[in-house]
Amino acid sequence: MSQTPGPPALVAFQQGRAPLFVSRIERHAHQGLHGRARPGGKRVHPYAVVVLLTGGRSRVRHAGALELRPGDVHLIPPGDSHAEAHFEQATGWALTFWPEQADPSTRLFSQVRGGCHPVLRPTPAQHRRLEQWMQVLEEECEGSEEGREEALASLLRLVLVELVRASASTLRSGTEGSSLARQALAFVEKSALKPLSLSDVARAVARTPAHVATTVRGETGRTVGEWILAQRMAEARRRLRGTDAPMDTIARQVGYADVTHFIRQFRRVHGQTPARWRRAGEAA
Repeated sequence: MSQTPGPPALVAFQQGRAPLFVSRIERHAHQGLHGRARPGGKRVHPYAVVVLLTGGRSRVRHAGALELRPGDVHLIPPGDSHAEAHFEQATGWALTFWPEQADPSTRLFSQVRGGCHPVLRPTPAQHRRLEQWMQVLEEECEGSEEGREEALASLLRLVLVELVRASASTLRSGTEGSSLARQALAFVEKSALKPLSLSDVARAVARTPAHVATTVRGETGRTVGEWILAQRMAEARRRLRGTDAPMDTIARQVGYADVTHFIRQFRRVHGQTPARWRRAGEAA
């Protein structure tokens, strides 16, 4: 996981200690979390992204050529390959959050990954509420008041529920179907907490393990094993943050029979043991 220096809220998000990060899109440029670069300028990241445009326009390739105008919302599921956006006199918000935070929008992001068009067009009333919540989210991200974690979770849920409502009337089938990599990642998301191997994923999408491995790595820059690990670590963070369960219990809950192996994997991803990560979050 990236350890790029930046504002405290951004660093906390990159380390997985904060559930989300929200930033403004300015008129001339937006320096956000772009994810891992792929050949041809494509980007992939392990977190979900919601872009709310309030002014100007944005051009980006994601399941085809997209052009966003004021009021539009762009949804990017974890692992979806896309080009870096070109903002033209644009204003708005970019909200990024880890998969373990996405319960209210699981179906929504699954539909996008399944081939639905990734742009929503909320009603004016929905747009006003989304913009208001994005602003409050930004303030909470930068603050340190008591109850901050609960406030972030509640505000994120409001945003996601509003997007689900908006999708009921604006989500439509796209021009590109669900790619093999998307199908594989969707299966990993549903199955990662159980014993899971590349062969299991290949069987689920009716392809050979070698073909799945090559395709997923070529499109996302990560192996199937890395995506399984990412999903397990997301659930581990959720349980470390939200429960006081002991490490051996959490290890079993996220797919590891050996707690030592779980601790080693967590430290490899986060740079510290899960116990230390939990203490750091409690002290923040």
